[in-house]
Amino acid sequence: MALQIPEKVLKYETFLNDVLKEELGRTHTKTDELNNELAEYEQLKVFIELIKDGKLGTTMKTQMDIGCNFYLQANIEDTSKILLGVGLGYFVEIPLDEALLVIDKRTTFLIKQLEIYRKRSADIKAHIKLVLLGLQELQKFK
Repeated sequence: MALQIPEKVLKYETFLNDVLKEELGRTHTKTDELNNELAEYEQLKVFIELIKDGKLGTTMKTQMDIGCNFYLQANIEDTSKILLGVGLGYFVEIPLDEALLVIDKRTTFLIKQLEIYRKRSADIKAHIKLVLLGLQELQKFK
């Protein structure tokens, strides 16, 4: 039995490092991505509300990124509509009120996704703790 314990310890350590900790890292990366996307939508919502309230005027000057951090001066003559990215590189021109509705739905979805990943992270941490306790018990028998 003494010969099997080091093999079991190695097996649990490998599982802990190669599976659980990697999955926890991927979960944290996805959580960070979702948080960043949520922050961008919140910032866009504030910007749209400023435009709607007329605090930025009916025309605007801005700089537009045309790729590789190259910017061009852009004049926006009509601020009543906005181009909103809907995914896969597609953009839809919609009125500001509809954009706010889309943003609200998207943020609701992102918050639900965040909760799923936070729960997954907590589950993985619980599994890690369980494996560590198992390793401690196995090492007592050495």
